Amino acid sequence: MTDPVDTQIRVMDLFAGPGGLSEGFATFELPSGQRPFQIIASVEKDPAACRTLRLRGFYRRLAQTSDRPTLDAYYAYVRGERESPVDPDSPVAQAAWQQASEEVLEQTLGEPDTGPVLQKAIDRAGVTLKTPLVLIGGPPCQAYSTVGRARNAGTAGYQPERDGRHFLYRVYLDLLCCYRPAAFVMENVKGMLSSRIGGRPLFPRILQDLTSPAVAGGQDSRRVHPRYRIYSLVDPCSYRHDQNPDSIQPGRFIIQAEYYGIPQTRHRVILFGLLEELADIFDRQGGVLPRLSPLTGPDSRPSNVTARQVLAGLPPLRSGLSWLQTAYPAGDWHQTLTALAADFGPMIGDPELRTAFEQAALQAAAADLPKGGRSVPASDRTADRAALPAELATWYHGSDPPLVLNHETRNHMPEDLARYLYCAVYARLKGVSPKAAQFPAALAPRHQNWKTGKFDDRFRVQVADQPATTVMSHMAKDGHYFIHYDPGQCRSLTVREAARLQTFPDSYFFEGNRTQQYTQVGNAVPPFLARQIAGVVWKLLRQLGYGAP
Repeated sequence: MTDPVDTQIRVMDLFAGPGGLSEGFATFELPSGQRPFQIIASVEKDPAACRTLRLRGFYRRLAQTSDRPTLDAYYAYVRGERESPVDPDSPVAQAAWQQASEEVLEQTLGEPDTGPVLQKAIDRAGVTLKTPLVLIGGPPCQAYSTVGRARNAGTAGYQPERDGRHFLYRVYLDLLCCYRPAAFVMENVKGMLSSRIGGRPLFPRILQDLTSPAVAGGQDSRRVHPRYRIYSLVDPCSYRHDQNPDSIQPGRFIIQAEYYGIPQTRHRVILFGLLEELADIFDRQGGVLPRLSPLTGPDSRPSNVTARQVLAGLPPLRSGLSWLQTAYPAGDWHQTLTALAADFGPMIGDPELRTAFEQAALQAAAADLPKGGRSVPASDRTADRAALPAELATWYHGSDPPLVLNHETRNHMPEDLARYLYCAVYARLKGVSPKAAQFPAALAPRHQNWKTGKFDDRFRVQVADQPATTVMSHMAKDGHYFIHYDPGQCRSLTVREAARLQTFPDSYFFEGNRTQQYTQVGNAVPPFLARQIAGVVWKLLRQLGYGAP
């Protein structure tokens, strides 16, 4: 009897964060049950994110076995019932942990000593013509993002052309030249499309560099180097090395995640690159590039998943209280919320809003809700499944026991709780989050930009019956942009709620302190979207003869 032929497509995740892209590719499954992608390396410099990556890689290996005791040890660890996820008496667990540890590379991409580490991972994975390599990842976006550019503009002497963060995509160029992957996926914020260096738009340069990485890197032009074709995953648009980049409409590379089952308005540039010689073969085959399919309802019309659908099934919690920088005397929850109703309610001019605010504050004061923790008891999954599209409900829950992890609230000072409460009742009544102009003067924060219009949505509630706004790493700093829609809970979102909006499965545990957890979640690619992207990549590579004996 011969050994089965190994045809899995190798995947290397660059700037991996907590592994959103890896999760989507690793869990993409064919009707036969086969998983055609193998993650050979997740490269990330943040130690906390590396711990998350290692734990998840370990879990995925256990989930593919029938060894239930090893999974039970994992569940006990994430619930905080044991100190290690690895059962010391299980060879299966020991092997899985070793493999997961080898997969995660705590390295800074672009540094000279990183190259040999990546080469070792590729050699160990046995990349061949039959088992090609795919690069995935998203270079850090601080230099491209709207907030980052506004912050840079206020920095004396700031020069974009000297900010190396604009050119982190060039890490891809070196790897494309060195390893000649069959394909790559690169994700970034849509601010990349409008970013300028020396007065010239950067995006055309990025397209040119990615299609001809050796030319961009100044390598010997006498040698044969790989070229790539760049495709959109949502539009019949492509770019090749000899094309005028000004002929391309940049917006055609934007994926609006809310159209693909993601419960947030996350708009990102995602470039799919295919080795030019493979693109030529595909053209000769007369193939049509597969694309992402929007989520539709029973009437076949476009459908969105809302914040309420995703969050309502999680156990309700209340905020903690902070007495830093507050004029309120220390007190318990009931005393504080009762005082907020009495102090701020009369200052709200709109009678309907005033009544709603006072009633919500008193109801919250009377509620005996917990603050949550590392793991909290799960609510009834029946209602959760009923609220969600079937595929997304299965994605969140899988075959795991009920788990609610990383679900712990922050502490907020009373004045901010009053603002959160006001935002939540305003959105419940009017269907939108209030801007600065809709705030009573008594609730206005002491912030210099509050009335300038620059940050007039500094306090922003997630509207229940709409997709959430973009989950960002900024939520690690404060929760003002991510207020829960339920006035009775009167708080900002937990890490688990942010993870739900990002479509991380409920069994996905984020390591590190809470600030590090928020940062990981905010920086990630939604795994449910990543799995759909993996499906497109698989269909194309399969047409080219990869991924099967």
